[in-house]
Amino acid sequence: MGPIRGINIGGVFLIEPFIRPSLFDQFNTSTVAELPVDEWTFSATLGKEEAKRQLEDHWDTFVTREHLEAMAEYGINWIRIPIGYWAFNLTAEEPFVDGQIPYVERLLGWAQEIGLKVELDLHGAPGSQNGYDNSGHRTSPQWLYTRINVDRTLDALRQMTELAIEWSDVVYGIQILNEPSRWKWPVSQILEFYNEAYDLMRSMTNDVYFMVHDTFLGPNDWGTLVSANWTDALMDTHIYQMFDNYIITLNETAHIDMVATMAENVTRFDKTSIGVVVGEFSAATHDCTRYINGFGRGSRWDGTLEGVDHPLCPLSNCSCTGDYGGNYTQFSSSYRGFLQRYVDAQLSIYDKELAGWFYWNFRTEGAPEWDYLLGVEQGWFPKFPRTAVPMIADKGESDEPDESVVDRVSRAPPAARGSCGTALALAVAALAAALTT
Repeated sequence: MGPIRGINIGGVFLIEPFIRPSLFDQFNTSTVAELPVDEWTFSATLGKEEAKRQLEDHWDTFVTREHLEAMAEYGINWIRIPIGYWAFNLTAEEPFVDGQIPYVERLLGWAQEIGLKVELDLHGAPGSQNGYDNSGHRTSPQWLYTRINVDRTLDALRQMTELAIEWSDVVYGIQILNEPSRWKWPVSQILEFYNEAYDLMRSMTNDVYFMVHDTFLGPNDWGTLVSANWTDALMDTHIYQMFDNYIITLNETAHIDMVATMAENVTRFDKTSIGVVVGEFSAATHDCTRYINGFGRGSRWDGTLEGVDHPLCPLSNCSCTGDYGGNYTQFSSSYRGFLQRYVDAQLSIYDKELAGWFYWNFRTEGAPEWDYLLGVEQGWFPKFPRTAVPMIADKGESDEPDESVVDRVSRAPPAARGSCGTALALAVAALAAALTT
């Protein structure tokens, strides 16, 4: 019946500066001591009342029913909804605001009516699981340092699972945590959390896929993140080619060639263990996009990122303008052609060899290579034939999962990444192989 063809609804219920920079640009002329860089500091700077006023307007307007209708018309059959833990479990001491769930449920209702399946994604954990702004708090990660943080994460997952059960005819998967950092905690400790989360979810329902992130490990090591007793589980990996100081130096042809090289071990894992979903990827091969490395940070491409002492782009002119300036009306026909070829190269593998994919993101303000709806409109992202998305009518009577995913996923017990982490691990493996041939 075909793979997951999904789009991330990112930057809505957990704001990110590069997705909607206008939320953060308001501070550029302010007199605050420190500029906000994430949702934590955004809310702390504004105060709860004003933060909630602005965020409620954002939740209400940034994603619409029309966006979902367009996605379905273009052949998309799933959406992934990132949500921070504070939507479920917020303490008075934290600056975050809650109130997201009614808007999440409105989105679920639209998806139900339109015929889209949903993955709920816990995108931020207490203490931050990776220290990135996409966790809600750009800081030194503290997540697994206290049992309280783990328990609060599990409580958020419990409530997320309850939401999935309530919307069982539309929610088909739960990602238990986005991008936990293996650089901060041993993989064994992360696996311990994964197993706790699995036991919790399966004590409540067998009717949603249990989805785990690869913690930025390369696919040859993914077996260390999987337990043999898991059922209906999927590995989530994020494949980007712009967050690494080596990969960003590649020319257009090499970027396209790198797609197949990076995917080789991923497809092997998909065929021999649990299925693999590329939960995030984009059309970007540069990091000129405003705030893509974080609010107030520069880029590797032009050498303005802290720690990079010279431009790393493969061109003689490394200016973040023209094709790399964030204004798609200034894109050359040559660059538009590259974007189409690069997207097609990725989809030729993710769509045919794996359980499926989720593009990041559905829309942005001024980040064309990250904007799915714009990509379709401008022709560098393809449309797929619209087909009815099969729904399990008797979920309450059977534990059998949806065949549209099962026919892409090996259910056999496993033998025995992630943004730049997966890209780097795969690139290093590819480079080593090349040097030995």
